[in-house]
Amino acid sequence: MLASNTLRPDLSDRRTRLALGIAVLGALIAAFVYTIGTGDVRLTVAVAGVAIAPALLVLAIKRSYLFPYGLYIVLIPFDNMLKISGSGTLTKMLGIVSTLFIIVYAIRRKGLNQPPLTLYVWCGYVMWLLCSLLWTNDVSTGFTDAEQIISLVAMYAVLAVAPVEERDVRAVCTCIVLGGIAAAFYGMYLLHQNPVQTAGEYNRLMINVDDRTIDANHFANAMLAPIALSLVALLNARKPLMVLGSLFALTVLIGGVLMSLSREAMLAIVLIVVVVSLFSKRRVLAAAIGAPLLILTPILVPSIGVRMSDAFKTGGAGRTGIWEVGWRIFKQHPFFGVGSGGFIDAYNRNYLHVFQFYNAGWNRPPHNTLLHTAAELGVVGVLFVVTAFAVTFRQFRPIKRGDSLYDLRVAFTASLLGLALVSLFIDLLNYKYFWLALTTVAQMRTVVAMRRRAAPAPVLANEPVPALPVRRTFLRRRSAPAAP
Repeated sequence: MLASNTLRPDLSDRRTRLALGIAVLGALIAAFVYTIGTGDVRLTVAVAGVAIAPALLVLAIKRSYLFPYGLYIVLIPFDNMLKISGSGTLTKMLGIVSTLFIIVYAIRRKGLNQPPLTLYVWCGYVMWLLCSLLWTNDVSTGFTDAEQIISLVAMYAVLAVAPVEERDVRAVCTCIVLGGIAAAFYGMYLLHQNPVQTAGEYNRLMINVDDRTIDANHFANAMLAPIALSLVALLNARKPLMVLGSLFALTVLIGGVLMSLSREAMLAIVLIVVVVSLFSKRRVLAAAIGAPLLILTPILVPSIGVRMSDAFKTGGAGRTGIWEVGWRIFKQHPFFGVGSGGFIDAYNRNYLHVFQFYNAGWNRPPHNTLLHTAAELGVVGVLFVVTAFAVTFRQFRPIKRGDSLYDLRVAFTASLLGLALVSLFIDLLNYKYFWLALTTVAQMRTVVAMRRRAAPAPVLANEPVPALPVRRTFLRRRSAPAAP
């Protein structure tokens, strides 16, 4: 009778993995040929899922950061369009599954890392937000906001302490860029298919498919981290293929932002180019790429200048009026705020008390992350948010110039500063692309910490060195040569 372990395939063997891959691919092709011939799309998707499920399961167990977490990252720009009735969004479901597989991966690796200080600050923010539900006027919205923040902080907590290698972090960054490229191409496709319906005011991209919308500003903001990563990759590229790939990604991503004509995102791109140029090892090349880009783009796309000048005429599409109302709300409840989810109700009660230079209308969100926090959670909430964001930059300190992760440090420093800029014009705390940047920074910190633990401990100067065993050797004395 054969032993049970002889029937188990050796997945460490490259030929075994190749054979399994060919078998899965062959089954997938056969399934597609058959089901496409029947014309049943649902059957095609179901058969494809069954065919690749074993390979995906093995990949999820072995490389959880590639799948399903990588797929979750790619779909983040499409989050608002992937709603599932009664269950949130598809990205939320993928986030939960990804977290579970990464927990399994951490258990298999038998090691967790020390949580960053940022995590403790965000936990304090969550506790204060939950306390604010006791005095909010809109309990249902408050609970919805609290649920979103808790799920995002919980996922951040798992990924911040789970073991991760540098190759996994770079795979995550690749998925971030791929997600941005996919979103940009999707916007181009919509503009090409139905330019009249998709192009809104100033011919900017307005995504609305079957009443599932993506805000043009959030669409553009989700591309800031991919743009920073692509720019840094272009500056550090040595091989022609890498240069072409980075240049292609950068062109597509900037094209996606220009389609949206998001003023805040375009200002953030300028800041990203400046920061990358200052901190990059190749500053001259960065300036040679960035300066023409910043100068020629407004000339080639005149609607950028129109949008920017319009901001002064309309107060940023009514933002200044909204901010005045929000400031009035904050002054009424400066320490505790109106409670989580209570901004819209408080805005409507104070709307007519403020002169509206540009009528923004009723039921408007605050369009400013700090003002939103100040109005709903008071000074205490603002202190939590500012502290959490500030201490995030402390996680870069172990990554010195010359470290293999220094290029990612430059990219995410620029990304975080760009997100900080756009947060002055829109609310970010409940959006996954903001937390993705924070999470990746925490994972970079984990890589450095794991390196230090794996490195051999240095021998101290005053520590006695163990004596080596001395082997006795018997030397035969040579006789002096005889005199001639």
